[in-house]
Amino acid sequence: MIAWQIARASAFVAFGCYTLVVAWGILLSSRFWRPAAPQLGFHRFLASLGLVAVATHISALMLDHYAKVHLTSLVGLDPRRGVVVGAIALWLVIALPLSFQLKRARMLTQRSWRLLHYGGYLMWATALLHGIMSGTDTRSPWALGAYGGAAALVAGAAWWRWMELPAVRKPALEQR
Repeated sequence: MIAWQIARASAFVAFGCYTLVVAWGILLSSRFWRPAAPQLGFHRFLASLGLVAVATHISALMLDHYAKVHLTSLVGLDPRRGVVVGAIALWLVIALPLSFQLKRARMLTQRSWRLLHYGGYLMWATALLHGIMSGTDTRSPWALGAYGGAAALVAGAAWWRWMELPAVRKPALEQR
């Protein structure tokens, strides 16, 4: 029973961390706010905290015999669609920090890394979908509020970022 409680709690902690990672990353990419070391460090810290929560979530589920999560489930070999979606989110969670290490080792160009880094949106969306499809708390008011609030936060940050671009680019075009 305790493994199940840990799995549920760590799932929401991971989702909360990655919601903040995505929203913070969107804000860091804006033209208004130039990222500095502390802002980037906080972005990486939240991602690391999310990765620890994901590892805790998976470990607790594997220890809970009722959940029936096995090593094959982690590679997407599971009849439950929600678990397969969770496996996709897991591999994206692992791929994103690895892409940063590849960029740091100069094995990826900035452009390639940025294209790969857009996978963060896909990771967040698959994590949300995994929670909705597989979460035992999905229909509870607080879980619906958490999912809705997370979607509103990410959508709000994205909207602010995308609405900002034309205003910033317009003066640059007028200078030509």
